[in-house]
Amino acid sequence: MPVNEDLESLSPEILRGKEEWTTTSGRVWTIHHYTMAGSTNDICRSLPPWHAVCADTQSRGRGRFGRSFVSDPGGLWLSASLPASPPRSLWDGFSLRVGASLLEYARSLGLPDVRLRWPNDLLCADRKLAGLLIEHPSTGVIVVGIGLNITNQPWIEAPELISSTTSLAAQMTSPPSIMEVMQGILEAITKGHQQMIDGGMATAINELNESWTKSRPVKLTLSDSRIISGSFIGLDSMGHLRIQDASGNEIVIEHYLVQRLRELAT
Repeated sequence: MPVNEDLESLSPEILRGKEEWTTTSGRVWTIHHYTMAGSTNDICRSLPPWHAVCADTQSRGRGRFGRSFVSDPGGLWLSASLPASPPRSLWDGFSLRVGASLLEYARSLGLPDVRLRWPNDLLCADRKLAGLLIEHPSTGVIVVGIGLNITNQPWIEAPELISSTTSLAAQMTSPPSIMEVMQGILEAITKGHQQMIDGGMATAINELNESWTKSRPVKLTLSDSRIISGSFIGLDSMGHLRIQDASGNEIVIEHYLVQRLRELAT
C-alpha cells in the first residue's frame, strides 16, 4: 500500500511531541506539535484551555463554511484552545478581536499594505496571507484556528491561487521562522482574549474601523440568497457591516446574514 494511502486510512494524525511555552504575561501554553494532522481545529476541540496544536501539514484544513484550505509544508497551521466562561454571549464578536490582534502582530513585522478583509482574511494589498477560523464547541472553550503562509507556496498545489495569495517570504527579505511566528501569534491571542473579557468587542471594532481608511467595492451574498453590492465602509457598534450603496446612502447588514463578502476590482 502506498505510504500516503496508509497514513490517510490508518490515522492522519502523527504527533511529534509537545512542549510548554510561556508568554511575556506569564501565560503557559502547552503546544502539541504534529508532523501531519487532518485538521488542527478538530484535534484542539478535545483539548483543555491554553493548549495549542501546530502541524507541519494538514490533510483536511478548512476555512469558513467548510471550504478547503491548502496547508503545505512551510506554513503555520495552528489552533489554540481558550477558556470561554459563561455567558456564551460574552464571546460574540471574538473573531473581530482575534482579527484585530492578528493585524497588530502583522504590522509589527513591517509588512507592506497589510490589512484585514472582513471577516477573517489577512491580506498584503490584495493577496491573502492568512485566514482565521473561530469555532465555539459546547465544551466551554473557543478554538482559534490560524493558517498563515510563511515560506510555503500554496499555488503549486492549487495553481488558481497564484494571483490571489502571498507569503511572508514573498513580502520580507528575512521572514521569521515558523516557531517565531507561532509564538508571536500566541502572544497576540492571549492578549486579545483578556481584552475581550475586559471590554468586549468594542475596542476591536474601533481598531478595525481605524484601519479601514479606504472604502472598497464589494458584493455580499446573504443567507436568504440576496445579493447586495456597494462599498464596504466599516462596522457599526454591534459588528454589523456598513455598506454605502450607489446613491451614497448607508445601509447596515447584520453580520450573521453574510455568507460571503467578495471584493470587486476597482
